[in-house]
Amino acid sequence: MRSTCEVCVVVAPDQGRGELVNQLPPFFFQPTRKENRMLPKVKDSISVIYRRKEGAYEVSFLFNTSSVILSFELNESAFCCLRHFDGQHSVKQIASIVGITEGEVRKLTTTLRKAKVLCAYSSVKPPGEEITERFSTQLNFFAEFETRALSRIEMQKQLQASHVLVIGLGGIGTWVAQGLSLAGVKKFTLVDPDVVEMANLNRQCLFALTDIGRAKVEATGNKLSQIDSSTHVNALQKRITSKEDCVETAQQANLIVNCADEPSTDAVNRIVSEAGYELNLPHILCGGYDGHLSFIGPTVIPGKSACWYCYEHALDRQLGLAGYKHLAITPSHIQGGNIGAISAITANYHVLEAIKVLTGFSTPTMLNRTAELDFLRFGIHFRNFKKCRGCHLCATKKKGGGS
Repeated sequence: MRSTCEVCVVVAPDQGRGELVNQLPPFFFQPTRKENRMLPKVKDSISVIYRRKEGAYEVSFLFNTSSVILSFELNESAFCCLRHFDGQHSVKQIASIVGITEGEVRKLTTTLRKAKVLCAYSSVKPPGEEITERFSTQLNFFAEFETRALSRIEMQKQLQASHVLVIGLGGIGTWVAQGLSLAGVKKFTLVDPDVVEMANLNRQCLFALTDIGRAKVEATGNKLSQIDSSTHVNALQKRITSKEDCVETAQQANLIVNCADEPSTDAVNRIVSEAGYELNLPHILCGGYDGHLSFIGPTVIPGKSACWYCYEHALDRQLGLAGYKHLAITPSHIQGGNIGAISAITANYHVLEAIKVLTGFSTPTMLNRTAELDFLRFGIHFRNFKKCRGCHLCATKKKGGGS
């Protein structure tokens, strides 16, 4: 019998469907018990097109979220197998339907899984209906990044099991809390000392006229419970003023996201970074905005990245500010103007970073770097920095695998 998996070529996404460029290597596969329980399925985020040619089929897989196109040549048996990669049939069932051996079916599933065309559902523990219905499009996004060790369902479950501490519920923090709740995070500790004011309503997405005078943490918690009634919120109407305070507040968290700007963004970032290293917790140090410019802060993972102090040291050297001190005349949180659209975009950069940290679907983009967004010209400028030799925080403490 002709081999089921006569896979020949990969088509580069930027070279069109007609140019054959990269010969795929052979794959050798020993099925595990887990593999035998899987139900092969082409990812929902992939479109499949084909054409008949000289006794075979040229099949192209269009990755809708990345514009990648992969093309394979399959014989009749392989093409019949592909028609049943719908998540409803096991390898054994497909082999019986097509009239070939299970080993031949696995040759095809192995190749297509290696090419990230297939996901796999377990016939023993299918994903919950609530997850697949509510987060269907998000699962399709995660499907592009799943591996044998980490499925899209597991990524979603990791989000739902996470506990995030959000400090500051202003023009950045409200969008961050909302974005993480929409993504599936169910546990929050929210910290802010303020009440809702009229001037907040143009850019702080979780507040309405009826919330004016209400504590921000209370109003935010109420809105998050409307997004998901199973959300648990620990609302703390206070200001984080010391490392010790932050350490105590973050005891149950998997991630800290700092969106506070009082007494200044830099001052709170130092406190959060100190606490993050004390607890060995990842922390995202959100920036702010000033007119048409906004700042994307670094993502810090203790033991794996540089810390906030390293960034400050690198910035002073790059700008020639070493030895200077800041004269606090105007509070940083009221400098410049802003509109809601800039707040939303800036905040959601940080939301995506948080999702990367919590799920592991991709390496966080803002490790050892910051960015400045120019909303007049739609430009972005990245500023990279390294661990500072002799840094009192991250160069002397071996956390999370050492540094």
